[in-house]
Amino acid sequence: MKKYEMIMDRVIGLIDGGIINEGDKVPSVRAMSGQMNVGVMTTLEAYRRLEAKGVIESLPRSGYIVCPPSLKRFDISIKLPEARLSDISVQEKTVRIPEETDALFKSVTQPGMIPLGAGMPDPSDLPSEELSQSLARVSRTWPLDNNQYFLGSGDKGLVKELNKWMIQTGCTPAHDELTVTQGITQALTLALRAVSKPGDTVLVESPGYYGFYTLLEFLSLKAVEVPVDPTTGINIDALNKMLKNKIKAKALLCSPTFSNPTGAVIPADNRQKLIELAQKHKFVIIEDDTYGELYFSKKRPEPPLKAIDPENIIHLGSFSKIIAPGYRIGWAAGGRYTEDIRRCFRMSVLASPIVIQKALADYLKRGGVKQHMRRLRDKYRQNVALTQSIIADFFPEGTRTANPAGGHYLWVELPENIDSVILAEKALKKKISIAPGVLFSSRKHYRNYLRLNCGLKCSEKVIKALKTVGDLARN
Repeated sequence: MKKYEMIMDRVIGLIDGGIINEGDKVPSVRAMSGQMNVGVMTTLEAYRRLEAKGVIESLPRSGYIVCPPSLKRFDISIKLPEARLSDISVQEKTVRIPEETDALFKSVTQPGMIPLGAGMPDPSDLPSEELSQSLARVSRTWPLDNNQYFLGSGDKGLVKELNKWMIQTGCTPAHDELTVTQGITQALTLALRAVSKPGDTVLVESPGYYGFYTLLEFLSLKAVEVPVDPTTGINIDALNKMLKNKIKAKALLCSPTFSNPTGAVIPADNRQKLIELAQKHKFVIIEDDTYGELYFSKKRPEPPLKAIDPENIIHLGSFSKIIAPGYRIGWAAGGRYTEDIRRCFRMSVLASPIVIQKALADYLKRGGVKQHMRRLRDKYRQNVALTQSIIADFFPEGTRTANPAGGHYLWVELPENIDSVILAEKALKKKISIAPGVLFSSRKHYRNYLRLNCGLKCSEKVIKALKTVGDLARN
């Protein structure tokens, strides 16, 4: 038996023997290491594996506690039938956002709402205390500089850390290529404005991030929806057929790694084909890599498209889903479109809050982000598996889900006779919000699909809410 397995057995024995119970603290990593005469890293490995099984749970700066029994009774090894690629109509039209989008945004802000449909991470999983310390530190260090207009494209310290971040993903940004933005939405807006004008056509993932569609409507751009396989991402054959049928597009909006909402990853050979199609048909690929570092395996499945074609790909990133939603920090690596992006930035933004950028740079420089990301990946992997297990037990027969290898969303395919818009309306009456599939298209496709947010803490309240949605769907 391996040493970490011995530690796992010890903890399970303490729980089964009633020595530690639900909500009780597990012996600290150092204490357990001393008792078992093993290294700290061995104990951490054991605790991470127990957390992935739903036996214990880590609390920021507070060690580990025993999970509620409701979490432990689900078999998180269950795999449901996979959600399927949907047939959608190919249309080149001005985008019209479904009215359900407004209803979702309004519902999330209601008191007591359980936001199963929103894309927000749980605040307890984020390094809020460390960020606050960094913010206080830079506020004391540069009190005058922080209260001036900052007209540049990004704080030098933050740009340096962002370059390091991109290098670890497999990209090597060019000198002075990055523009720091206020979140991914601003980065997307600047990229679209840099390469298109009102009335132009943009290719977009379908199902795809609803923020893609709201921006296309806001900027008066036409959209052609490209079908996405829940596992392998953009359907290259369908895209090639569209382009052969004389569709002229200025850009393609996509999330090649852990796409929102499906969690799909475009495989290596299709990435190369996609870039070749862009070169042949002269459209710009705008790559949203917001979720690319939330992989469940030991390493990222594929490097970004930017790593293959550094000059022509506009690569966008954000820390809003993984580190600091409230700081609203994103970035654009524009390649040969860098100056166009910055021109749009100067015209529409002009100045940005520098103190937030300095604080995030301070946090990244201090090195705690690697440990934070490990914890977050473990938590999301466990949450996705637990949600699939609950769906298998409580949702209607015939329900399917994607099997994402990263991210924190779960794409759910319900039986064809179930309308997820009606389901969402019924769930709202129970103070539960879900995201019906029509939100992820501008043509009201995917009415029997929904997206669930697995970034929430899997508390008794969240588990009960998932069961309630399953009951509503069955009835």
